[in-house]
Amino acid sequence: MKHREFIYAGELVPELNEREYAAFLMNFQRAILISLKKRNLLTASQQERCVLELEKQYRLNQEKRRQV
Repeated sequence: MKHREFIYAGELVPELNEREYAAFLMNFQRAILISLKKRNLLTASQQERCVLELEKQYRLNQEKRRQV
C-alpha cells in the first residue's frame, strides 16, 4: 500500500468541546469496527463485544467528567 499524504484545503476546522470530541471518537471507533467486520477481519460476536466495551468506556468517562 502506498503512503499518501492528505492536505486539508477547506474551511477552518470547528472547535470541539470534550463531550463532542468523545462522541466523535466513539462513532469513529464504531465505524472502524464495522469496517473490520465487513472485511471479515472480525466476527459478529467480536464486533459486538468491542462495541459493548467502547460504550462502557464512554459511560465511565462521562461519569468521571460529571464528578469533576
